[in-house]
Amino acid sequence: DASLALARQSIGKLLTGWFVYRACSSAGLVRMAPRLLQAFARLRVAWMSNAVVRRTFFAWFCAGEHEREIVQTMRQLKEAGIGSILDFSAEADLPEGETEGAAGRAHANVKADAFAKEYFHGMHMASQVAQAFAAVKITGLADPAVLYRLSAGQAALQQAFAAADADGDGRVDFAQFRDGVLAAMPGGGRVASASGLFAMVDGDSDGQVDWVDVQMALGMDNPLARPLYLRTGTGPGAIESDVEDYERLVARARAVVQQAAAKGVRVMVDAEHTYFQPMIDHVTHVLQREFNGVGATLVFNTYQMYRVDALQRLRSDTERATREGWRFAAKLVRGAYMELERTRAQTQGYASPINATLQDTHDLYDAGVRFLMQRIASSQTAGQVPPALFVATHNRESICRALGLVRSLRIDTAAEPVMFGQLLGMQDATSYALARDGLPIYKYVPYGPLDEVMPYLVRRAQENSAVAAAIREEAASVMGEIRRRL
Repeated sequence: DASLALARQSIGKLLTGWFVYRACSSAGLVRMAPRLLQAFARLRVAWMSNAVVRRTFFAWFCAGEHEREIVQTMRQLKEAGIGSILDFSAEADLPEGETEGAAGRAHANVKADAFAKEYFHGMHMASQVAQAFAAVKITGLADPAVLYRLSAGQAALQQAFAAADADGDGRVDFAQFRDGVLAAMPGGGRVASASGLFAMVDGDSDGQVDWVDVQMALGMDNPLARPLYLRTGTGPGAIESDVEDYERLVARARAVVQQAAAKGVRVMVDAEHTYFQPMIDHVTHVLQREFNGVGATLVFNTYQMYRVDALQRLRSDTERATREGWRFAAKLVRGAYMELERTRAQTQGYASPINATLQDTHDLYDAGVRFLMQRIASSQTAGQVPPALFVATHNRESICRALGLVRSLRIDTAAEPVMFGQLLGMQDATSYALARDGLPIYKYVPYGPLDEVMPYLVRRAQENSAVAAAIREEAASVMGEIRRRL
């Protein structure tokens, strides 16, 4: 029932929403949008396009630029029974120029420090509304080029393990570890004692290790494992200064989460491009191990279920949480960088990390929800603290299936082991209906300077354009409310 959400909007806001939805339903306009914005910038009249975007897409999809209007948006949602995930929506990607020099590195670290300060401010704003979340992008806390090089090493480790596991049983012995895993790493030749490193990974001393063992023991947080990721000469891999920048990254991320803990704010670490994700996952695991004590879920990781390996990652990470003794917390999304990922894979000649069909993504999303719901139900039955699941989707069928699992598995949602979420300005009717029925529901509330938020707004337009029928339905609902008012 769209009126649940629309009745709270002014006629001016409704007209803005109708225009935005109609614009998003034009696939041609959405495709042209990035080029149009670039053209305005080249002609030095970006102020014209910015003025239009500010009064339309920005006004509909974002809470604002200043604390007063941002907090006001969060409070209005809370009055309707909807929580907030406050998100500084600036995004970072690989730079076009060289960043390995001292000047480029210094600039990147100054920028990362500024991002951390903005996240501190975000924690302060989020704390003004009870039970709020704040989103964090790891790419904002380090030079993206450093994350890229370190992620490449993490990805190489997983690929080497998969190749060494010749029989596919998920385990490798010492010979396979030495000749298949270590030999394939950029800094594999730096290892003084392969047997000593294997003994460190093989915690139960049974002569075999699995991927979770390797992940736990050979991450960048282990100084003894760091040489594996360092390249020799001009080959692939990290450089010496990346180790120091990694330490700075973790220090910034830890300080942000400490601030969140002090303010009573929970943290959602966003998923980003696949070529950054291995390092994002690693840093998030470091934070979860430190802060997600039993009974106090503080840090959520995000899983993009349009990835081919999404369910496998979800399973291995829950197993890691069990072994290391921290509470697993995950937000499941379908994904937001599909066109970029597919184009990059085609251009650079590697297999696309994205599912071949939309139905494959639907199936993986529902399988991930079902997997975690079953773990939550079994934990509650056993009187244990369950994992935490955030079902972040605009797909009504997925929401209905998730609600069906909550009922059939008799999951108690009072302590929010299961939560639902949608983006501000999207599927509002669904959000308000969930709130009406007393279910834990949150809106992702973006904010920030318009120039910084522009890539986010373009992606929102593209996402809406991809579901034209649904967006036309949204536009019709808004126009229906406008007619009713008139």
